[in-house]
Amino acid sequence: MKLRRLRIRNFRCFQNETAIEFDDVTALVGKNDSGKSTIMEALDLFLNEGNPDKDDASKAGDAKDLTIICEFSDLPHAVVIDEDYPTSLSAEFLVNQDGCLEIHKNYSGHLQAPKCSSIEAFAIHPNADGVKDLLQLKNADLKKRAKDRAST
Repeated sequence: MKLRRLRIRNFRCFQNETAIEFDDVTALVGKNDSGKSTIMEALDLFLNEGNPDKDDASKAGDAKDLTIICEFSDLPHAVVIDEDYPTSLSAEFLVNQDGCLEIHKNYSGHLQAPKCSSIEAFAIHPNADGVKDLLQLKNADLKKRAKDRAST
């Protein structure tokens, strides 16, 4: 996998969502206090599962919406998600419209001791009748749904 894009919202100097594209080699160039270190620290938080400091939320933004998003390309052709059955991220509907794995990490930047409040995969998911809630169903409910759909 390869990091394709980083998006930051309400993190330090990045109040509005800002996207940074990555390639095989990416250089961050800018004057002092332009956000270069903030970009690197956002990546560190995301990749190393750290927590922001109490002053990391953007002062002018919504501290409850401190979000770091990474999009990954060059995904593996096969992954094992359930026991020993290989599949692909696209077959499991875990890729976005560009075919990338897109993960959003939201942080409680408004708290005295901020922490990660949610991790979400943003993906294109089937929207036909009877399949919109598949990710929320428990195994027994999935089996019942499959049986019901097979009999129709």
